[in-house]
Amino acid sequence: MAKLDLLLLVAFGILFVGGMTAAVLGFRQALRVSGRKDGDLKMFLWAFGSMVGLILAGMSAAYILLPIFLHY
Repeated sequence: MAKLDLLLLVAFGILFVGGMTAAVLGFRQALRVSGRKDGDLKMFLWAFGSMVGLILAGMSAAYILLPIFLHY
């Protein structure tokens, strides 16, 4: 594996894991806040953060990690 591919794999692998972690934790917090009275805005913000985490993880996996794995 070339040095640049290894560097990209590590950097975007960290972004992927961080994005998935943020998505799971954000979704969990959104579900926790949804049962509270007047928790609508907090639920929306946690769900939005979860969506951003999923987008970050998906984009880094689809455009960087998957082509590297398919090449090798």
